[in-house]
Amino acid sequence: MPGGIEPVLMMDGALYRWARLNGTGVPLETENGLILPTYLPEGYEAAGDLGPVTKDPPEKDLQMQAGFAASGVVFTNPDRPLVIYVHLTTDWLTDTYVRFESEDLGENLIAWDGRLFQIPIGRDAPVEELPEGCVSAGTLRYVGEDTLPEANLECNGMGDSFGHTLTGREVFQDPADPDVLYVFETQYWAEGSFPAWEVCRPWEPDEVPHPAE
Repeated sequence: MPGGIEPVLMMDGALYRWARLNGTGVPLETENGLILPTYLPEGYEAAGDLGPVTKDPPEKDLQMQAGFAASGVVFTNPDRPLVIYVHLTTDWLTDTYVRFESEDLGENLIAWDGRLFQIPIGRDAPVEELPEGCVSAGTLRYVGEDTLPEANLECNGMGDSFGHTLTGREVFQDPADPDVLYVFETQYWAEGSFPAWEVCRPWEPDEVPHPAE
């Protein structure tokens, strides 16, 4: 990130971190190569002009911490309080919608028995065999990436590290260990495809990082 600081924005007294450019998936040619054209999802309305932008942690709504100069407009949706968008212009972006996410919004989460478990996609190695005694809990249902799952086996993750959907993926539980779920995943390697199970443990929100003072 230019300036060496992960951008953090304050809105309604809460902190939101830069997540990504909100692209449509259609490449757009620019002087620097290919980027994604960006857009604002339906239901979002302008909440005010962005600013000021400084290297210090934000203290008021609409303030942003970043290592670069920027201007823009902040957009919010009361039905999606964990995600906001900024129509941003910098010396390296022009008229771009950037997605910011609350520290309370995790990715690839599964609701189960009143708790949230996280699928560690691309981070921890899956297991090749289920522990003895595991039983099927059912299959995952996608509820959208902007919300936290609530009902059992709802999931806010779209796909695995191989680009395949999580919807309909079978989940297993170990009656002897309530702190873990196992999500089936087919692993694809040069030698072929192999069954595996992602090991999912209870999720805790990450604290929004700030640079050391």
